[in-house]
Amino acid sequence: MATSEELLGGTSLAGGVLAAALLEALFDKGILNLEESRAVLDRAMKNLAPMMQTSTGFQAAGIIGALQRGKFSARR
Repeated sequence: MATSEELLGGTSLAGGVLAAALLEALFDKGILNLEESRAVLDRAMKNLAPMMQTSTGFQAAGIIGALQRGKFSARR
């Protein structure tokens, strides 16, 4: 049986993967443009700010940052 920490980690991972896939699908279908997609990532980063001092928050910020520098880069 999974511990509560494992369940929390799995839930967080699943939520993040789903959110990223949804953002990419909306962008690829032209429902969101680059500016709107970046605004979603910026909002996510701002909401994450209070947790950035934790290792989990730091890792999450790195993932969001990678999306901002990658597919959703302002320099596309």
